Amino acid sequence: MRTTTAVRDGDRCWWGPHPPGDQLRPIVIDSWLVQEGRSRRPVRHLRRFAAAADHLMLRQDLEVILDEVLALIPREGRWWPRVEAYNDAVALWLRPATDAPQDITVWVADAPDPRNWPHVKGSDLAVQTRVQERARRHGASDALLWRPDGRLPEALETTWSSLVWWDGERLVARPVDDHALPSITVECLEIGLADTPHPLARGRLSVDALLDKPVWAVNAARGVQFVREWVLPGGERRGTPHGPTEVGLGALLRDALERTTGPLPEHVS
Repeated sequence: MRTTTAVRDGDRCWWGPHPPGDQLRPIVIDSWLVQEGRSRRPVRHLRRFAAAADHLMLRQDLEVILDEVLALIPREGRWWPRVEAYNDAVALWLRPATDAPQDITVWVADAPDPRNWPHVKGSDLAVQTRVQERARRHGASDALLWRPDGRLPEALETTWSSLVWWDGERLVARPVDDHALPSITVECLEIGLADTPHPLARGRLSVDALLDKPVWAVNAARGVQFVREWVLPGGERRGTPHGPTEVGLGALLRDALERTTGPLPEHVS
């Protein structure tokens, strides 16, 4: 079995001729939650990472490294590991996981999605960080990204999460395309909801229509978060529909994610 050599540098491990250092930005990243050695489809995260990194970096032993990434993640405690690709190096950042609120406030960005590579996680990290900082200045924890689409702007995702909404009859998420990140958490929801009365559908929605519906932000680190309030571009605040129906649907989404949780595997393949 082929192996490589990982160098430990504090809370990061790296593979490559030189450490990435704190001044370099990764070109691809991926991250997910690990709790007591269990996670939601971690191999899908690593394969999404590898598919993007394989085209953008020089390393030829990526699959061997990713097996070692899995081996280095602790099987005890709560962790939020992040794997990073640089030009000629791979790094694993072992971060303790923090608790996430179940409800959030989201700022509707006042300009179209500024990302160049929205379907590759990490390539627009600096841009996304700046957008989130603007959201925080508006009293929100995240920002809604959108793109012009004829007369009505289309809602895409938040800075760090995909969106699921209730249209009155169905739970819906956007289709997979190059305008947003292919979400593994949404994949998990499709699997977990498949045999329930509310299987996940795919569809598109304008920003204005989205603001009138119950909406959840979903990602691998924070799970399912209900969008309780929007902050409009001009600063006005707008509440969202919430009541027993939304509470029940939120519980359904969380249960669906839990059904896709399993032990960390030993290998990617």
